[in-house]
Amino acid sequence: MIEKFIQIFTGLDRAHGVTYVDKKGAEGQKIKGKSFVKREFVNNKMWEDHLNGDEPSLGIIPINDENKCRWGCIDIDSYAGFDHKKLIDKIKHLQLPLLVFRSKSGGAHVFLFTTVAVEAKLLRDKLLSISAVLGYGGSEVFPKQVELKSKDDTGNFLNLPYFGGDKTTRYCFNDEGEAITLERFCLLHELYKLTPEQLENLQIKRPETEFNDGPPCLESIVQTEIKDGRDRIIYQYIQYAKRKWPENWQLKINAFNYKYFASHPEGPLDDKIIQGKIKFNDGKELGFKCNEEPMCNHCDKNLCRTRKFGIGGDSVFPTLSDLQKVTLDEPYYWVNVDGERVKLDNIDYLIEQRLFRRNVAKQINKKPPRITVKEFEKYTDQLLQGLEIVAAPEGSSLVDQLRNHLEDYCIQRAVGTVTKPDILNGAVYTESNQYLFTFHRFFHGHLTKKKWREDYQPTQQMLKEHCGCEEGRMLIGKKKPTVMKVNVFEKTEEQFTQKKLKEEVPF
Repeated sequence: MIEKFIQIFTGLDRAHGVTYVDKKGAEGQKIKGKSFVKREFVNNKMWEDHLNGDEPSLGIIPINDENKCRWGCIDIDSYAGFDHKKLIDKIKHLQLPLLVFRSKSGGAHVFLFTTVAVEAKLLRDKLLSISAVLGYGGSEVFPKQVELKSKDDTGNFLNLPYFGGDKTTRYCFNDEGEAITLERFCLLHELYKLTPEQLENLQIKRPETEFNDGPPCLESIVQTEIKDGRDRIIYQYIQYAKRKWPENWQLKINAFNYKYFASHPEGPLDDKIIQGKIKFNDGKELGFKCNEEPMCNHCDKNLCRTRKFGIGGDSVFPTLSDLQKVTLDEPYYWVNVDGERVKLDNIDYLIEQRLFRRNVAKQINKKPPRITVKEFEKYTDQLLQGLEIVAAPEGSSLVDQLRNHLEDYCIQRAVGTVTKPDILNGAVYTESNQYLFTFHRFFHGHLTKKKWREDYQPTQQMLKEHCGCEEGRMLIGKKKPTVMKVNVFEKTEEQFTQKKLKEEVPF
């Protein structure tokens, strides 16, 4: 089964996620744990350990270096008595080829599988539309990005199901809402996976309502039992009505109020409240509130942009998610902006709205609208709360960089016939299996050309503390300069062996 499991959930191979569970969460709460990205190739033992239930559990990044995926997932973060059977019935009613799993905290992972790797953007767009129809538009969708920007970018991982094999709590459900074994899931996978053509042609059925020319959130919301958010829903409808009936939109508001809030526990909003909202919106050009509940739970931005009276050209602040911190001496960050990856060179680019907007516009050609300081801080606070740590690329720390520069300098400048006096001119002298050089020449003649950013004295100290360098005075002729010593670096040469070819039998 392990080979089949690997085949189903294959993704990016050069990095993966690991999760250590601290303790089991209380009923209705998310299970706490430590998760981070490791820049290591995924090997068979990791898969075996996962299915055996040996920590850490394995997380796979669905998008590969070709920006393609063989699976995607809607991560529904709901833990308090989530009704998986109700969700399964809705999926069946909509005739969607999805499999529902129980997540580690009791929510739902809704998977879509393909026969071969498909474009990440196509898969993500389909899942975003599906999540909106299901009423979970605010849920995380994997792949979380449509493109990996470089080999330095790792994307975001999802914790895989069947941690512990058939003894797991992360199992797949059948159509009756019953847990099934790993073997049974593998059989279902064969039935549910889509070809690229089937995925391309997959139709997501939407309800027929009077709002089919407006925001999809409105047409979905009016199909549900509205229990909360009357003020916000009315606001959203007003923006729609103003665009569709600019001359007499005011006359439409009361009718909507009485029609769709009649079954609300508190009934329709009071007429005075409605008149106050009409007065407030009259003569103002206000935008939709896409990121507020319950609209965000039914949001389909891609579809909304195509609607005559949807967001269209409106400037809507993008969805920000999945902040990652790459652990260097001077860390940098990755953040998803409407599913596209943006690199932030330092924390200032996240804290300062002006710098953030400029950086986003520069990298993905989308300029987020200016919002209030309070609103922007709300977004950044949410991002920082869900911060994910990513291990730095090997050899990228400041000490690693300095050590590499030192090695290059010594090896390059110790070539040929170098005498001790040549040290004063920037050469590297070899004596007693040690390199001898002046720090002054190394810093100003080599490091500055490599755009080294650290100051003179801190760099000098780093060499002594972390790079094995010793410093002292040495008599050279009539001078006694300060000289640094470091052990000679071993030269490594890759050994290549040619396979002996089998003698061919002639025809």
